[in-house]
Amino acid sequence: MKNSENWNKFIGNEIPSSIETQSIIYEFIKKDDKIIDIGCGFGKTVFDLCKKGYVNIYGIDSNKSGIEFANLKSKQLKLNPKPKFKVANASYMPFKKEGFDCIITQAFWTTIVTSRERLKIIKEINRILKRNGIIYIADFMRTWCLYKYKNLYRKGVEKGYEKGTFEAKNPSTGKVDYLAHHYIKNELLQFVKTGGFGRIEYYQRRNFFTRSGNKINGCVMIARKS
Repeated sequence: MKNSENWNKFIGNEIPSSIETQSIIYEFIKKDDKIIDIGCGFGKTVFDLCKKGYVNIYGIDSNKSGIEFANLKSKQLKLNPKPKFKVANASYMPFKKEGFDCIITQAFWTTIVTSRERLKIIKEINRILKRNGIIYIADFMRTWCLYKYKNLYRKGVEKGYEKGTFEAKNPSTGKVDYLAHHYIKNELLQFVKTGGFGRIEYYQRRNFFTRSGNKINGCVMIARKS
């Protein structure tokens, strides 16, 4: 199953986006910083930043419909300067080396379901980030205390997926919408450090809601490029 193909079936603002921007990020970024939201969907986090007065914001997503929706909303809001949205793959982004001050990945890593792909993306993130720049991560963690997820994780392993990867099904049809991955702390720390982010500036557990309304474990992390 190619997860990107399944993810790209979502239309406009129907792209799952249940995590809200966490206020801690504003302690680490300046209003004129060049910031990019990777996996921006229909632009929710980008527009949050614009409302706060950040003026140099980019958003990329592989979902063309989400980017079209974001560009339309940007015009409707008459933002000046406008955020810049682009259809792009996080594994090979069309940006020069060390061009950004901050990388945002919010509910993004849950869609990256193999360690090989995660490592490729984190190294590409390192490439486009300035020295001493930061990556912000807000994502879902494994929630063993809920039987639903414990069962999903078990079934995922039985089907040959990485531990923590499972099939997210459409509640109406029962068909698989996409694969999702929930993390443990050491897993996140390992691939972030391997990707060249040696300083963990902030780590905090959070409770987040999924698109289905389930309250599960999550975390917020800010790491600095070595």
